Amino acid sequence: MRNFVVVCSFVALVGCVETSVQPLTQTSFKISTEAEDMCGAKGTREIAFREAAIEVIKRGADRFIVVGDQSRAEITGGMFTTYGGFQTYGTNTQDMVIQIIQKGDARMRDALSARQTLGPDWQAIVAKGSADSCLS
Repeated sequence: MRNFVVVCSFVALVGCVETSVQPLTQTSFKISTEAEDMCGAKGTREIAFREAAIEVIKRGADRFIVVGDQSRAEITGGMFTTYGGFQTYGTNTQDMVIQIIQKGDARMRDALSARQTLGPDWQAIVAKGSADSCLS
């Protein structure tokens, strides 16, 4: 965690992001995204959702549903400013459990399209891979 905070402090202007994927079953996985405070809860959630869509496509599918979603914000430190104030800094975390939906599944019509989620440049986005900042 300390290394994450140190690295992020150097790239504070763009907001540091770290995402991991944990397989749960053959058709489900957990996305865990941790982002610098600058990204905010909304930015962290958007990055996690985008990463979920990328992972669905990497697994050879297009349709998915979010079956679990949890977020949290933490203050990870602080420092005194040159003007006598105190500045805190922290991280936002977004965890999502994703279920891939296959053709023939009754939930198909309610499922989201990973390609549509990523937009018309979805192939370039998948090729680029995980975001490393809020601006990616």
